[in-house]
Amino acid sequence: MPVSVAELKQELIRVNNEVNIAMYGIGLRKQRVHIIDNAVILIFADNKRIPALAALDRKSPVITRFFDLTLLEEYREKLHEELLSQLKLPVKYVLKDYRPQEEIAVTVIVLENAFQK
Repeated sequence: MPVSVAELKQELIRVNNEVNIAMYGIGLRKQRVHIIDNAVILIFADNKRIPALAALDRKSPVITRFFDLTLLEEYREKLHEELLSQLKLPVKYVLKDYRPQEEIAVTVIVLENAFQK
């Protein structure tokens, strides 16, 4: 695990972007990371909508929302795995939501126990 909070934030940004590229083939535009009580991590990310899903949104928003939810589930699992393997973070669970209209995602990472600064 990185030694400072600033380094941890940079590593979280890197890993989150890597997972996004691996799953969607597109990097994130911008990310902001907040750490609360050394036990909860919030990541606010500006995404670029997958062009195929953006096209489907106009015709079948219900179907694309189903795809979004399925992809979010896979994303949470992959991010959880990468945080454990790459950063050795004691992740309890990962939550994520995405608003396709604004292309904004929020990820909440809850740790098993607080890390030391």
